Amino acid sequence: MRRQWILPSCMIAAMVVLTPTVFHTRSTPWAMGWVAILLGALAVQMLLMLVEYLAPAADRPKPDNVPGA
Repeated sequence: MRRQWILPSCMIAAMVVLTPTVFHTRSTPWAMGWVAILLGALAVQMLLMLVEYLAPAADRPKPDNVPGA
């Protein structure tokens, strides 16, 4: 089953777009927290994509079970 990545991707994109506004309107500790959350979200999404890439597909037949091979 393929995971849906549109919602996390949109959330990260919105955070990237809003980051300059955060730096101009908020205090430094608040902005550093914002950046930490943004980097954490990016790291988690990259790890999830790596796990999905490395995990074998459940519906894909193994090479020795392919008919006519």
